Amino acid sequence: MWTRILTALVLAPLVVAGAWFAPDTVGAGLAVVATALAAWEYLALFSLRESRVLHVAGTAWITMGPLLAFVPGPLLLAWLFCSPLFALGLYLKVPDRIPKALSEAPALGMGVLYVGLLMASVVLLARLPEWGRSGLIMLFAVVWLGDSGAYFGGKLLGRHKLHPLVSPKKTLEGSFFGLLASVGGAFLIHHVCGSPLSVPMLLAAGIGGGMAEQVGDLCESVLKRSAGVKDSGALLPGHGGMLDRIDGLLFAAPVVYGLYLIALKGGAI
Repeated sequence: MWTRILTALVLAPLVVAGAWFAPDTVGAGLAVVATALAAWEYLALFSLRESRVLHVAGTAWITMGPLLAFVPGPLLLAWLFCSPLFALGLYLKVPDRIPKALSEAPALGMGVLYVGLLMASVVLLARLPEWGRSGLIMLFAVVWLGDSGAYFGGKLLGRHKLHPLVSPKKTLEGSFFGLLASVGGAFLIHHVCGSPLSVPMLLAAGIGGGMAEQVGDLCESVLKRSAGVKDSGALLPGHGGMLDRIDGLLFAAPVVYGLYLIALKGGAI
């Protein structure tokens, strides 16, 4: 537990400071690196790791998602629509893997959506005019405080299992405290950094983003259970791999991004 806490105490301030102060080029570089690491770990959960060509090419293709989100225009959409062709076309280069194409190609295609496209929504949030950096930090607060609230709430008061077959340590009590912490994180960033969100939208960001974060965590656990591993990697002491660290963030990002878009376009909730 203490290794987990120490790692968070070191990394969280650096990430927040970078999100608030760093130039866009630095943010782009960090997003691409994080995506590449997460994509590499994701593909390693499947048999694609047995082929260097599939593993490297698949990681590179998935990583294009957040990179193209920095480029105005329809390139991100074109990348998305071309992904099935790419996933299947790779097997023309590695004919020895064709017998496994029926299981491996869909796994690669899902990685495009799961890692590449969802990380692209993080970049799109960060690039919103005027409020992008605030939105990014609110996303971090909703996810990180929600994760911490669920962890400590479950440790102290957890009695009823949330989903024992997928994640036996998670509890309903922890989930509830995680949602409270996510709501608190949304309101905290609104008052400290400012945001265009109304009070109902802040509640939606906290509850909706917090629920999405928890579902994202459970969904990655499903993949790890299927692969028979505890963590997706060993990059971050106490936290596992990059995918372990951003699994909830990937699911929460479209929620926060959508709410910011609604607010900036003058919508109301």
